[in-house]
Amino acid sequence: MVNKNTKVAVLGAGAMGCLFGGLLAEKGLNVILIDVWKQHVDEINKKGLKMMGHGGDRTIKIRATTEPEKLDPVDAIIIMCKATALEQALNSSKKIIGEKTMLMSFQNGIGHEEIMQKVAGKEKVLGGSTTQASSIQGPGIIQNHASLPSWIGEYDGGASKRVKDLADTFTAHGLETIPEDNIKKRKWMKLFALTAIGPLSAIFDLHHTDLYISNKNHTMSRKLGEDIILETRAVAKADGVDVSEEDCLEMFNRIVDSRQTNKSSMAFDVLKHRKTEIDFISGAVSKIGKKHGINTPLNDLMYKIIKIKEGKYI
Repeated sequence: MVNKNTKVAVLGAGAMGCLFGGLLAEKGLNVILIDVWKQHVDEINKKGLKMMGHGGDRTIKIRATTEPEKLDPVDAIIIMCKATALEQALNSSKKIIGEKTMLMSFQNGIGHEEIMQKVAGKEKVLGGSTTQASSIQGPGIIQNHASLPSWIGEYDGGASKRVKDLADTFTAHGLETIPEDNIKKRKWMKLFALTAIGPLSAIFDLHHTDLYISNKNHTMSRKLGEDIILETRAVAKADGVDVSEEDCLEMFNRIVDSRQTNKSSMAFDVLKHRKTEIDFISGAVSKIGKKHGINTPLNDLMYKIIKIKEGKYI
């Protein structure tokens, strides 16, 4: 059931937070963006959110704030802040978490839901995953790179009315969202792609098309990406998520074949001298692999190289 009165807060108004919030607000949903970047928030409140690229360049009227403690509870919280800032962001936003508020993370990697459950309570936390892509062009300006689906589901699995209703509401308001009975599997399926696309884009400072399609050695880079993913698949299988070889490569192939000219968010983190989410991506795979006695040399290598890059500025 579509509920046009659903109140949504987006915690973390970076590229992806602005994309999700902007699309929903554009179609009339009550959305507020929450972020610590005051200049960005001020530009959005003064001039609107400028969305460029896919779907046409336009300006979307949407509210934004740096002060979540002054807000009332909302029905749904879309979490898009960096994984490294998740616990602090949630603790500063407790006032918007009501009795029936649903929280869902579309952040890269795995392990966020446990942090969310600790702060908000297990019953309020859903799982989320997305194939959307966006980048920040400046304060109040984002680039939308594609129109791809997102998924939400009960974190422990199974179907529920609240998930279906929220997915229907998001879809009706411009953000294609699919209810997913096994969201943990879906999150692993995205992680397969992330373990290849995130670190390699950051290490070589290349966008996806230059890395996997137009590069003279694109066959080699694509094979390396696939090898990383198949290693990740072995860890997922040991952790109880059995995905076929074809399925675990599906999202990677879809992203690569869509010829996106954006770099991974990890690449932007390195360029901007920010802490990356490598601990929740390659690092998480290595950690879970060790727990199950699975060797992960490629994920270990990606983790070490990104940490060495971070060591230049952190």
